[in-house]
Amino acid sequence: MYNRALVERDANMAVTTSWEEFCQFLDQKKIIQAPYCGDIACEEIIKKDSARTEIVDDKAPAMGAKSLCIPFEQPADATKETCIQQNCCKPAQSYTLFGRSY
Repeated sequence: MYNRALVERDANMAVTTSWEEFCQFLDQKKIIQAPYCGDIACEEIIKKDSARTEIVDDKAPAMGAKSLCIPFEQPADATKETCIQQNCCKPAQSYTLFGRSY
């Protein structure tokens, strides 16, 4: 059972440093690891900017992404990246897990 859950989780997780990919993965209902500066204001902007304004699918959520947690196992050194929020120039503190609530 654990191995099945692990395979399912890994199949639905993506890592990106690109805002465009972030939004695409979000629309594919994936959970995303992305570099994040840790600033609450940036999280609010990420949530607002990743929300859908038009309804593509009645069953698909339109709300924006929110941070879920900071995984212990990081996919790369986040301090070499800038925050995923498009207008933030701050260095990332860590790769943070983002997703939509369903």
